[in-house]
This record gives sequence, C-alpha cells and structure tokens, in this order.
Amino acid sequence: MAVERCFRRWRMSLEAHAIKEALLNDALIRAGIDRHTWRPHLGFAANKRAVEAVYNYYGQLFLAYPHLKWAGMASLIGPSFYAGFQDLGFVPDVARKAAVAVYERSLRRFVKRTVADLGFYETTFLRMQKKIFEDQAPMHEAYITHGVAKIEELYHSRIIDLATLEAWRDIDRGQKVNDTALIDRGNRALLFREQLDIIDRFYLQMLRHDRPEGLAFTYLLTLAGAPSIPGTHSFPERFPLAVVARLPQATISVRTPLANGNIAVFANRWRLIEDDTLPQFLGYVAGHADEARTLVGTPVSERAERYQLHRRAGYLVVTALTRWDVSVAAAGAVPLESPPRKPLLAAMTDDLSIDLTSPPTRASAGFDEGADSRVWMNPNRRPFDVRVLLPGGRVYRTSAAEAVMLSSTATHEPDRLMVQPPAADLDADATQRLIAQYAAEWGFPADAATGWRTGVERRIGSDRNYSTHVFTPDNVGFVHLEFQVSHHVSEGTFVVSTLFSWTSTAPGTN
Repeated sequence: MAVERCFRRWRMSLEAHAIKEALLNDALIRAGIDRHTWRPHLGFAANKRAVEAVYNYYGQLFLAYPHLKWAGMASLIGPSFYAGFQDLGFVPDVARKAAVAVYERSLRRFVKRTVADLGFYETTFLRMQKKIFEDQAPMHEAYITHGVAKIEELYHSRIIDLATLEAWRDIDRGQKVNDTALIDRGNRALLFREQLDIIDRFYLQMLRHDRPEGLAFTYLLTLAGAPSIPGTHSFPERFPLAVVARLPQATISVRTPLANGNIAVFANRWRLIEDDTLPQFLGYVAGHADEARTLVGTPVSERAERYQLHRRAGYLVVTALTRWDVSVAAAGAVPLESPPRKPLLAAMTDDLSIDLTSPPTRASAGFDEGADSRVWMNPNRRPFDVRVLLPGGRVYRTSAAEAVMLSSTATHEPDRLMVQPPAADLDADATQRLIAQYAAEWGFPADAATGWRTGVERRIGSDRNYSTHVFTPDNVGFVHLEFQVSHHVSEGTFVVSTLFSWTSTAPGTN
C-alpha cells in the first residue's frame, strides 16, 4: 500500500507539473515571449521586449475580459515600473562611462560599487515581474480557455490554495450575474496573493541590501514613486510624515513632503493599496471605462515616458521645497488633521496569540476603523512567537516574521489568516523535513513530503522562476488549514507559509 501511495503521489506531482507547464507555455505564446530569452539577471535592456510583452498581455486580457480587473490594474500600473526599469538601467550605464572618462581610480571604485548596487535593484524588480507572470498568467489562461472548472483542477492538483480558488469563483459568479462586488472581491484576493506570497520577500531583500543602503534606496523609492493609475496618490501624498511639537504656550504641527513609511514594508504597502490604489483604480475603471480601455490599449513604453525620473525631477524638487504645512494652535490642541497612523507602529509584537476557537470579529482581531486587514510584524521583520488557538484544543505554534488577518469582503468579519515564516529561506532538504513534521502533527499522509521532493528534483535546471504547492490536512473544526510551499526555482529556495480560512458573516451576525 505504501508503494502504491508513493506511486500515486508521484503521478499527481507529474500531472501537476505538466498542467503548470502547459498553461505557462500558453500564456507565453499569447504574450509573444520566448521563455528561453527571458533572463532577468541580464538587466532591463536585454529583457525590454519581454517586459513590454508582459504589460501588453495584461492589457489585452483586460480589454477582452473586463471582469479580470487584476490584469487591468497590472497594465495600468505598468508604466510606473517600466519607467523605473529604464531609470535603473540608464543610471548605471551613464555613471560607469562618466567615471571611466573623468574621475580618479579611487572614485571609479566607488562608482563601480554603486553601479553594481543599482544593478541589484534593477534585476530584483525584473525577477519580481517574471514571478508574478509565472504565478498569475497560468491561472488567467486556465480561466479564459477552460473556465472555472480548470481553476478547480489547479486546486485539486494542489497548485493553488482554497482562497485563490474562491477568488476565481467570485470573479466567475460576479461576471455571470453582473455583481461588481463579487468581481472586485475576487480580484482583490489575487492582488493580495501577488503582494504577500510572491513579491514581499524581494522587497525585503532590497530593504536589507548592504545596510543602510537598502533602507535609503527603498525610502527614496517611496518618496519618488509616481503611481500611473489615474486618481491614485503617492505614498507621501497619502501618508505624509507629520511632526508635532507641544510647547508650554502653543502646539506647532509640521506636515512634511516626506513619507511616514516605506513601500518595501508589507504593512505600509498594503495599507496604501487598500486605502488608495485599489479603490481609486476600481472607481476609475467603473466611471471612465472608455478612457481606461484607451489607456490600457496604449503601448506601455509610450505611457511610461512621463514617469521617467528625468522628466519628473523638477516636480520632485518643487514638491520637496514647497509641500510643507506649518500650523500653530493653543497649547494642548492639534492644529492639523492627524494623518493616517503608520501601519507598522500598530503592529509590533514579541508574542502573539490569535484565537480561532470561534470565528473572530473585526473588534477581536483589532482591525482599525475602516480597515479590512491587520498586519502583525516587527521592524526589520524580527521574528516573534505565534500561537493560533484552534477548535478542539488544538494549537498551532511557530516563529513568524509576519501574520496577516484579512476580511475578504469589505466591512465584513475576518475570514483569513496567513502566517509567514522568518526571512531565512529553506533548501529542499529542510523544506522536506518541515513538510514531514507538519504531516505528522496535522494529519496528512507522511509520504506527501517525499512526493513533493520528487517534483522538486524534476524542476532542477528549469527556466521557471516561481510556483506553489499546497498541502491540506483535515479541517480543524470550522477552520480550513493549508501549508503552502512557494518554490523560488531559480534560486533553489522555498518558503512554507501557513494559511487559515473559514466562513465569515456580515458584521454583527456572529
């Protein structure tokens, strides 16, 4: 029986691999990308055609299927990143030539190091783009060619988790019954998957790169970033840094053009998305549908021109000099409307206990007013101990870098919890041991770890950068538990996240 089970799992792994590869190939063909020449480590110039093709692919999906709003948002935000690719690729080249032509040897060494560092950020962003495509494009291909039934096959093949399956079901149901709220809910879930599961670790790599350089670079990125979705605001516009001085006779408040946060920190980035970028995007495509379609249909290279740094330098300088708001009031008063609280300040923790013995409420989860999520994490993602109390006296314990509780439906009670491990990536051996440990503790077949490892060996040397595999034990009471392995194939590393989901209700009905 054990041999039969191993063979069955090996066959399922083989089938899952074939499904993913077929769908990815379909997406690459539709996008016009040669997968063998898409090499992020070579920089923007070598990958320019692929970068443009990716955003064109997303735009064509949205034009053909307007309910695929994740693709529409990716296309509209594309010019911001495309301009960033151009800037990061252009600056090292110019600096290198200038150093060789003008400066002394010692300064050349400094410039050479700076050029290498800018190249690191450039290739990191390019890797992020490729991994997003490899995760999202196969799902979109599955849906547009075979419908939600193919998405269900991805779930049963353990390629995606339950929340992602439900996201596609929401999009499909919403399109069939013309329910915009369902469509928006499903697309928001895909956006959350992109931001947390796929690219968060790469923002972290940039933040930590050659400290304190990475912190400075990502903060400058936060200050200079210009969202290319009409109506959206930059981070410092939405979350300005304010300083209040309380003196014996007066209270002085200064609102600065600086940012009260850093987009490389998930808590900050997701707060900007939830509070501004996503609602503004949804409002734009609903209220200006024809304009949005025209914009999406315009080549990304043309749309990106206005967002290049050299074109925005004057605006940034003027903003830095003039966007200061100083106000004086009587002692004890607050002269300016307080800006939104920096998300990270409310999230620091050393020891976290989350009660899922019954469905949590927004109040019990500590959601801020108007927020539909809460993030727990420490500065620099310093690990903290987590206990999740589950029905029947079960307890999940781990060391985490961040935990996120989410309401899938705006204003409703929470229905998801994601626990992310510390930043140290696992190799295949350590990941296999961890899966086997979870199998023993939570009750899915022990040979699942072996079957997973067999699939990993098959992908060695592959040009694919990203995929996921999900292990699902039996439910713990009302809680659906999953362990998701994110495969960063080209780096040979793996991230094992723990996912909890349950059915929530409208507020006040628990």
